[in-house]
Amino acid sequence: MATTSTAPDTKTLLWMYRTMVTIRRFEEQARRGADAGKLRGMHSSIGQEAVPTGVCAHLGDDDYILGTHRSHHHCIAKGLDLSEMMAELLGKVTGTNRGKGGTMHIADINKGMLGANGVVGSNIPVATGVALAARMRGTDSVSVVFFGDGAANQGSLH
Repeated sequence: MATTSTAPDTKTLLWMYRTMVTIRRFEEQARRGADAGKLRGMHSSIGQEAVPTGVCAHLGDDDYILGTHRSHHHCIAKGLDLSEMMAELLGKVTGTNRGKGGTMHIADINKGMLGANGVVGSNIPVATGVALAARMRGTDSVSVVFFGDGAANQGSLH
């Protein structure tokens, strides 16, 4: 069986590098805010910049992602506005969810980020439903769900 491999072009590689650096800087700033007591809780995704960047490099505007309690990096890789994200973390009305979602429930439907959730593995069936809906609508949109190893033994995954 023959396999083909296509290396990303320079423009894509530069986008990926910038995205990973942006994720790291955002997380560092959010950590400083949490340490100063400006955020209610903070689940950092430092060290996890590459996976959402690599995945989202292959997604379009009409594709969907769902995340975990650590989803800032998913949001940034999907293209959410950094100012709106930080406002959300700070509980401000100018946030992506008017300050009501905070760090663990950040979402922006207009960008295809359908939400993050603190319950382990809970977005797996949601992503499945999103994929089914796309298929029933006749679109070629895809649905991606990010989860950690703790969710790998959830019944909904199997």
